Amino acid sequence: MKRLLVLVVALVLPLLLSNVTMTQPLKVTENLRHEEVLMPLSTPDKARMAQVDSRLFVEPGGAAGVLFFYDDPGTKTPVDYIEFYDAEGHLLLVSWIDRLGVCQAAMDRGLLDPKNPKVEKMLVIISMGTAL
Repeated sequence: MKRLLVLVVALVLPLLLSNVTMTQPLKVTENLRHEEVLMPLSTPDKARMAQVDSRLFVEPGGAAGVLFFYDDPGTKTPVDYIEFYDAEGHLLLVSWIDRLGVCQAAMDRGLLDPKNPKVEKMLVIISMGTAL
């Protein structure tokens, strides 16, 4: 689990060094454990999307995670929204294409602490992306 968290933080660390998070109002969703998770209001509603694929990742050290891919039938892109869960069912990261064609992402804010990463069940926007 620690190895997976280190991997996620390592992927996001460059973003952290460039004025990472932006504050936004939050909405409530549910993780695979049926626990409430707070998400940015700008996160798309996956209820109007179709799940098109999923991928299970297992590392030799035992760390594991699951990616779920969703398609919005009203757009031309084949994947519009992605969720990443750890093996315990915690929602750690979401990414989506916004209405302007820019890739957006939100990550559990507890993982942004490199000294003590933990799951807080509150996703915050991390700045990234350029128009497609």
